[in-house]
Amino acid sequence: MKRRNLVKGLIVLAIVFSLSLLPIKVSVNTSIASQSEGPRLVEGYLKYLTILTTSDLQSQVTEFETKIRIGGEKVKKTVGGIARVGYLVKKFKKSRKRVLFLTSGDDFLGPFFRAFKGIPETLFWDMIADAWTPGNHEFDQGPEVFGEALDYCTIPVLAANLDVSEEPKLEGKIKPYTIFEVKGLKVGVFGLITPNLPVITNLGDKVKVNGDLVSVSKDMVSTLKSEGVDVIIALTHIGIDADKDLASKVDGIDVIVGGHSHTLVTEPVIVKTPGGGETIIVQDGARAAYLGELQIAVDRKGIYSYKWRLHLLDESVPKDPLLDKLVTYFINQMPPPAPVGESLVDLDARKITVRKKEAAIGNLFTDAFRWKFGTDVAVTNGGGIRGDKIYPKGVITTKTLLEMHPFGNSIVLVKVKGSILKQALERGASALIGPNDPRDPKTVVSGAFLQVSGLKFTIDVSKTPQQIDMDTGEIVVPGERVSDVYVNGEPLDLNKEYTVAINSWMAGGGDGYFMFKNLPMDKKYDTSITIPEVLEEYIRAHTPISPKVEGRITIIGSE
Repeated sequence: MKRRNLVKGLIVLAIVFSLSLLPIKVSVNTSIASQSEGPRLVEGYLKYLTILTTSDLQSQVTEFETKIRIGGEKVKKTVGGIARVGYLVKKFKKSRKRVLFLTSGDDFLGPFFRAFKGIPETLFWDMIADAWTPGNHEFDQGPEVFGEALDYCTIPVLAANLDVSEEPKLEGKIKPYTIFEVKGLKVGVFGLITPNLPVITNLGDKVKVNGDLVSVSKDMVSTLKSEGVDVIIALTHIGIDADKDLASKVDGIDVIVGGHSHTLVTEPVIVKTPGGGETIIVQDGARAAYLGELQIAVDRKGIYSYKWRLHLLDESVPKDPLLDKLVTYFINQMPPPAPVGESLVDLDARKITVRKKEAAIGNLFTDAFRWKFGTDVAVTNGGGIRGDKIYPKGVITTKTLLEMHPFGNSIVLVKVKGSILKQALERGASALIGPNDPRDPKTVVSGAFLQVSGLKFTIDVSKTPQQIDMDTGEIVVPGERVSDVYVNGEPLDLNKEYTVAINSWMAGGGDGYFMFKNLPMDKKYDTSITIPEVLEEYIRAHTPISPKVEGRITIIGSE
């Protein structure tokens, strides 16, 4: 009932506000990052289609400050925001005959997502987008939350390799493909989501992912061709490398509009298909700093020519008044950040730190877990520590904690033998790439690297890494990287049972920690207390804090 009242209130707000607006005419000098085009367009002979795209919004609904490379230099700019996206999309749809706006996922993340469960982002896309392929972060609070957000969605949500038939909250809300009839041009769009979904998000047991992207795509191309489409678009959330690989193995995909890897494609990637054709691949980075525009000209044989532009959404681009009003409405409902305590040292939450080595902020996280629950050991995956920046010493607020961990994972207490704990440490060590490493770097889950409390050990990256069958959870190669393991000063006993505090992501097998997922129910207990809550309690009790690197993890064997 509350949700319905919220939507009803928003609709009333939108109508009242829109009635108060006078007609507006604005000339936009949109920044063009770069462009690439094929043969000169022939007026009157071809049918033109404009494909607009964003990817990896990450709930960045407001403008933000960042550095943009312009003329060889990085310049600080205020960019982005849903209202600017909406303005340009609406402008294109008014001025062009055929326009589709496609968004390729990871549009939920962080405190805004935590507060509103993805409903605002869904409403915004429903107002301006034509189709949406979800990303892994849409599932971070579980398929149920995503399904409830999709109650407010009327546009097609696409993922051909996702089976949601057994998940009641999602059943019927995600489909493999859709077909647009755009003023005499028939356009087929199918979606693909990363096969790593079960490992990198909170998917649950009822949603199934087909990892055979090539087979799925061939089926989609066949289906869409049988429907008589003129253009086939794959709207993907699999990353640029996987997009290239897919294009090289599947005939018939005209365009891949991608996401997941946050790649700012300044010139379209053109890939030769097995049959000698070409696939155009584009992606526009992340957080809606840019709006991507691919204009294609189509004749009876397919795409005759193309032009790609990146429109920088800086302050020269006006904001759509209605969307701006709605964004402001939601931002004003956000709980204000409250001070929690003080840090006397900088806290380095960069990926290159928390996913590669012992980090002071990792020690803060795991020390807080162990302090709160009194376990022998605490471990957390480096990929669960976010922000990707150095937080300067000073006041820590609730907002800071939600930036550091935006997922809302809870603490789970497990009882495991030392042998299982050793398996988990090997899993963490396998996140590092060593010299002459036999694995494909693209298959290595870097976020699996462990930050620890109550432990001290050595990782030799020159030795054999653990390898896991991600479909079955079976450890195929045990790994030989971890040695000299001590638990609170005592050598690890492989037969002794230890209490360990982990997060609910890992407890569900996230990042490949199936050794925790497969524990019997009497060996694990979900406290339902979230990581930000534990951090807040710990910092309040210990402020001012000054976590540091203490030699808990020693890494050797690198070149």
